Amino acid sequence: MQKKIIHVDMDCFYAQVEMRDRPELTNVPLAIGGLPGTRSVLCTSNYIARKFGVKSAMPTDYAVRLCPKLVVLPPDFRKYKKASEIIQSIFSRYSDTVETVSLDEAYLDVSGAISATDIGKRIKADIFKETGLTASVGIAPNKFLAKIASDWKKPNGLFVIKPHEVEKFVKDLPVKLIPGVGKKGLQHLESLGIKTCNDIRQYPPEVLALSFGKFSLDLFYYAKGIDEREVVSEWERKSLSVENTFLQDMTDPEEMKQYLQELLMEMKDRVGRHLEDEPHKKIKKIFVKVKYNDFKQSTSEETIIPFEYEDSLFDQVANINNYYRLLNVSLTKKTCPVRLLGVGVRFLTGEESDPIQLSLFPLCA
Repeated sequence: MQKKIIHVDMDCFYAQVEMRDRPELTNVPLAIGGLPGTRSVLCTSNYIARKFGVKSAMPTDYAVRLCPKLVVLPPDFRKYKKASEIIQSIFSRYSDTVETVSLDEAYLDVSGAISATDIGKRIKADIFKETGLTASVGIAPNKFLAKIASDWKKPNGLFVIKPHEVEKFVKDLPVKLIPGVGKKGLQHLESLGIKTCNDIRQYPPEVLALSFGKFSLDLFYYAKGIDEREVVSEWERKSLSVENTFLQDMTDPEEMKQYLQELLMEMKDRVGRHLEDEPHKKIKKIFVKVKYNDFKQSTSEETIIPFEYEDSLFDQVANINNYYRLLNVSLTKKTCPVRLLGVGVRFLTGEESDPIQLSLFPLCA
């Protein structure tokens, strides 16, 4: 059966919710995130602000310099979550296989449907009717192309890539749109003269492997429009962390340790609440994240004997001294002032705790 995958992406979701609730903001440059002067970053911006170069993850103060008339609102996640719950309920009407990526983004597998395009149109209509918000929808034979399609006619767009159109569509697709190709990867590809998916096809996977290792095979398949990833309805959380960006860069390790204590207390509270529904889930690693004032970052982690979370046991196995040690490791890597600290844990996954025994018989045939 030919796969039919729908990718739904809400248009500048947080900003759109605010514009819906405050119509006077509809025609002004708007961003959601930390307020100016707080050394915070933006979550998103509306399309008017994006014309000035304002985008998500950008420092708020820099965004205001790009767009002096930018209106910045603090995020109201309670309101966004309420809208998201309505949107998720709409998805469940059309498919039993829904992979939620975030509050405003999801994949649906509708392979058994007669017309995925008709479903995409109905989803858009239902979302607008019940929330007053617009969504962009992409429809394609796999997740890779469906995600690209949803961005093709933003905002409020619907774009379909049919199976017989894949070859022509992918051929001239810029490599920067391939999942996993970051800034450095793009620079390296361009240094090899690779700018499009068709350019990648000229390189055998074993040649690409010299530069990209095991990711070279993904590159090769994506360049042909092939993506075998399934839409996964249930996912397992692999880590949990909390972090804080300081109002002023910090250079004193002792002062950082005080903040580390506060972060650790907050993280333990979140871990405890998260594991209420999974009391037998085990913690296998702890880590400290440091972002320097040049925006480069370092993560130092330590593997521990996996244990089920209890507050007293956590203080024995992964106490504050362990996190201090990891912080010191990060601080020795770079002498720059620090703008952000984070602490976290990584969980033992179900696959790790109950591994599948593979049969050797197929290899003996």
